[in-house]
Formats: sequence, structure tokens, C-alpha cells
Amino acid sequence: MKKKYFVSIKVKMSIGVAVICLFIGVLAVLLMNQIAEDIVANEYTSKAEQISKAVVNTLDPVRVKVLTDDVMDIYKNVDVVVPSTQWGSDAWNEYMSNYSGIEELPVFEQLRNHLRLYQDIFDVSCIYMMAFNAADHHAVYIVDAAYVDECPPGVVDSFDDGFWPDESGYIPTTITNEEVYGGLVSAGYPVIIDGDIISYLCVDISMNEIRQKENEYVFVTAAIMILVTTFVLAIALIHVNNYIITPILTLSDTAKNYCSTDSGAVHHAFERITYDNNDEMAQLINSLKQMEFGMNENIAALMDTRGALKITEEKANTMEELAIKDSLTGVWNRLAYEAEVSKLNEEILDGFTEFGISMIDLNELKTINDTYGHENGNTYIIRLSNLICDVFKRSKVFRIGGDEFAVISKNKDFRNIDKLIEDFYDRLRLMQEDSSLKPWEKASAALGFARFDESADKSVDDVFKKADRAMYDKKASMKAGNKTD
Repeated sequence: MKKKYFVSIKVKMSIGVAVICLFIGVLAVLLMNQIAEDIVANEYTSKAEQISKAVVNTLDPVRVKVLTDDVMDIYKNVDVVVPSTQWGSDAWNEYMSNYSGIEELPVFEQLRNHLRLYQDIFDVSCIYMMAFNAADHHAVYIVDAAYVDECPPGVVDSFDDGFWPDESGYIPTTITNEEVYGGLVSAGYPVIIDGDIISYLCVDISMNEIRQKENEYVFVTAAIMILVTTFVLAIALIHVNNYIITPILTLSDTAKNYCSTDSGAVHHAFERITYDNNDEMAQLINSLKQMEFGMNENIAALMDTRGALKITEEKANTMEELAIKDSLTGVWNRLAYEAEVSKLNEEILDGFTEFGISMIDLNELKTINDTYGHENGNTYIIRLSNLICDVFKRSKVFRIGGDEFAVISKNKDFRNIDKLIEDFYDRLRLMQEDSSLKPWEKASAALGFARFDESADKSVDDVFKKADRAMYDKKASMKAGNKTD
């Protein structure tokens, strides 16, 4: 019979405890690393996308087009394009000399200062604009807001894959880890005029700092596990009895089920374990509870980071909303009106034709401004805006010019439009007859309304023109009436 080597229960328990602790440690490290990577990737990606879109909405697309055309005209007419991989070479310097006058242009300085303003506000690594040449797979820098190591206009990067517009014309957000810049999240959003993409507003956000914190969290967790394992092994060599076996099985079951719950939440599995004896096993359980406490603190820190990123996202949303609201009256502005027109045109193609447009023009604004000052002129505009919103409660109101408003009516307001227009003029009349009001508090306006006619109209613009003509006819009749009086 083959002789069996004797292995003491102390050794077995030591090996068993070591394996369990190692198992828990590996799971903890993997869990922390996975949670950190998922939270950071998702939140930084969302942040980059929100910032790029918000900044585009603040840009003057005409200025962007002017500068982009200037740079791309030079790019298309040079004999040899030298990519940035040859940065600093004689050939590259000769190529870049073609763009020597671009940075002196006022439009370049204006755009770069504008981008730097939002780069500082959002505290990102870099905001820049690029144009893409699909034929040669070149990305050409138009303006770079970086303060250090900025890319001058005309610098060309060659791309084989990664940060590049897809078939829809939009750039998928990418996460890269480069030797020079480290971890980066890059997002791009197009600048569009009349449906044509002029160039792309790009945002780079560095992930180096947060990655360093992730590594520190993982290192601390691993260190805690090493200390706990060493401590538990010492206890296992001294105390081997029935009071140890059952708690170890409990710990094993807890470790196996530890990752079965939500990996992004704080865990209290070890905290819920009770042990009445005051011995080494109690110390083991307390050590594991401390480990869990440390892990929970790390998760809480990551969640705080997520909360900070959420605040940044909300700021980006606020910037986006401000871009489509009129700052004086609080109603929708011209940009919002154009978006609504685009949406209505799509609805017309789908068969929705029950809507109308009211064009409203404020009378005597210049006289109020010249006589009583622009501050009272603003009050004059606000009084009319408030009246329009109060009458057309269920319609969208837009300020499309200094003294012009447009109202798009659907559903109930559309069906009751005649009554609403009558109510509008009744309120204007009462305002004019109120002797307690100042001249700038008595708004006067002309309104023209037009419905969409399937037999005559093809788009929202046709309805707008009819409403505009009706408004001017009304204004003319009001002037004629005043002369008669």
C-alpha cells in the first residue's frame, strides 16, 4: 500500500484560508477595476459628447465657414501635403509656411478665443476644429484652442481608423491611450450650414488623473487583502477547531455570492456576519469587514466622481437651452423657430397639415426707444411678449426679430384661432385705453394669420409668407385708420 503523507489540519486550514482570501482579493480587485472603468468610460464619453454639442450651438457658423474655406483652399492647392508625423522637418516647415497668414486673420483670433473660453469653462484638455478629406483620409486642423503644443491651422493628421466621421457624417466618440497624451476621450460634433457639414468641433478630455486614482484604489484594495491574508494564516496555524470551520464556510459562501448583486452598489455582506466568540476568527471577520468598508469608500469616491460629471452634463444642457431662448423675453428665439420649422416640414410629409402661423409686429418701437430710451423700449417689447404668451397659451411663441414675433398654433389654439385673435386685439385696445399706464406700457401691434392649405402650400415657408403679408396688410390698415382719425 502506498504511504500517505500526513498533512495536519493546521496546514490544511492555512491553505484553505489563504485560498479563500486570495479568491476574495482577486474578486475585489477585479470588481473595483471593472466598476471604475465602466463609470469613467460612460461618464467621460457622455461629458465629451454634451460639451462638443453645446459649444457648437454657441458658434457663429458663418465665421466657421469663412475660416474653414480659407484653410482648405490652401490645403487643396499645395503641391505636396506633409502630415504631422514629419513635424519639425524641413519638408513640414515648408508645407506649413503656406498657412502663415491664417493666424493673423481676425476671424481666426475670434474663433480661438471663443473656443478657449469654453475650454476653460468646462476644464477639458483641448477644444479644436478639424475638417476631413475622405479621399486622402486626412484630418486638417482649422483652429486649436490649446495653450501649449497647439496645432497651427493646416496641420494634417492621417487616420487609418478610429476618430473619423461615419457614414451619417457624425464622429463616434472614441477612447484612446496614446504614448504622448495618455488616456483621452475624444468627441466631435459637426458645424452645419443649410444641411452641409462645414467642419467638426472636437473635444479631448484627459483620463490620466482619474486612471491614476483607479490604480490607487486597486492598489489599496490589494494591499488590504495581502495584510488580511497574512494575518489570517497566522491565526489558522494556532487555532484549528470546530469554532473555526463553520465561520470559514460562512465566509466562503459570502465571497462566492459577493459579485452576484449589483456591482456598482455598496456591499454589506461581510458587515452582516455575526460572531460571538472573542478570538482570532472574530479578528478575521472584523478584518474582512474593514476590507469591505475600504472597498465601499472607494466605490463612494467613484460615485462622487460620477456626481461631478453629472453636474458638468447639467451645465452643458443649460448652455444648450440658453442657446435657443431669447434672453430678453424668455420665449423661444430664431434658432428654435428654425428647428421647429424643420420639424413641421417633416410632419407635413407625414400628412399633418392642421397648423397655422401668426406673424406679430410691434408698432412704434423706434419712437419709444428714441423718446423714452432703450430700457423702456425693452419694457415695451416684454409687454407685448407677455400678452402674446397669455393669449396663445397652448402655442409656441418665438421672437424672430427685434420687434417681430411668430406664433405656431396647433390643436385647440388652431381650432379657436379667430377667437384668440379677437381676444388679442381686445387686450391691446384695453391697454391703449388704460390712462394709468405709461406710453411704453401700452403695446401696439399688428397680427397676420395664415393656415396651411394643402392645395396651395408645400412647406412652412409658404404659410409664413402668407402670414407676413397679412400682417403688413393689417399694419397698413392700422396706419390708414390713424390718418383718418
